[in-house]
Amino acid sequence: MSGTLLDLAQDYESEAAGLRPWRRDRRALLTTARLFRRMVCNREAADPNRITITWTMLIDIPQRWCRQHGYDAVAGPDGYVIQRGHEVAITAGPGDTLHWDGERIVVAAEP
Repeated sequence: MSGTLLDLAQDYESEAAGLRPWRRDRRALLTTARLFRRMVCNREAADPNRITITWTMLIDIPQRWCRQHGYDAVAGPDGYVIQRGHEVAITAGPGDTLHWDGERIVVAAEP
């Protein structure tokens, strides 16, 4: 098994993939993998001033981060549409970092 929580989640998911869907131990492996993924995502969202969206991030994590700053975020196939009130909507996807400047969220594309 690998060292990081994300690696562990992938290991558990791989192990579960080889088991029959109705097996209790398969469900336990997948539940544990989801827990590891949530832990990783919660850690990534812990900074109230910035969050980087990744492909492995659970959908509700950026939505919750935006909601904490007064924004709605809707997930789509390419990322998120983020808006507050009647402001112009902004979009962000995997690789983008959302920054809270104290008044609004801005998006910076990662190199």
